[in-house]
Amino acid sequence: MRLLLTIILTFFTISCSSVNYPTLNKDTDYKKIDKLTKELLSLSDNKQEATELATLAIRYPRALANRYKLVSPPLYHNFLVNSGKRERGLCYHFVQDIQKEINSRNFKSFSFKWGVANQNMLNEHNVIVVMPKKGENFDDGIILDAWRNSAELYFSKVKDDKEYSFTEWIDGTNKLKEY
Repeated sequence: MRLLLTIILTFFTISCSSVNYPTLNKDTDYKKIDKLTKELLSLSDNKQEATELATLAIRYPRALANRYKLVSPPLYHNFLVNSGKRERGLCYHFVQDIQKEINSRNFKSFSFKWGVANQNMLNEHNVIVVMPKKGENFDDGIILDAWRNSAELYFSKVKDDKEYSFTEWIDGTNKLKEY
């Protein structure tokens, strides 16, 4: 058993490394920002705010990753946080810190909800869900998930996510305004 544990820990130590995340990736960011802007425009016709939110959502998670000293894969980073080797970098930390930056911008065209999958389970996962200001249907909201791909933003409609089934966490949504 000790040998197996040593092999597993060695594998994780060798295969998982800290990465320096560029806040701007010229090769891909503009395409991702354009794609997310188009998605956001399905919720609001305010192109300026949609572009600003898309830019923030694509770039800011990498700044957080550098601050968190993020390692990949995300589950190994979770192990480091939970064992006290890192302070932040769990999925809900991304939600809190990105929402704090969103709140500082004072968006008028969107509202934000806290999405959760597998609540109160070991594999719980948290995201920000962007909603229109009025006429909200949670399943049509857009997921902003910075944890899943180690600070490379995953986004899709809630109903289109193939990996997780998100629901709104009401208490979390109420907390989003506080960040």
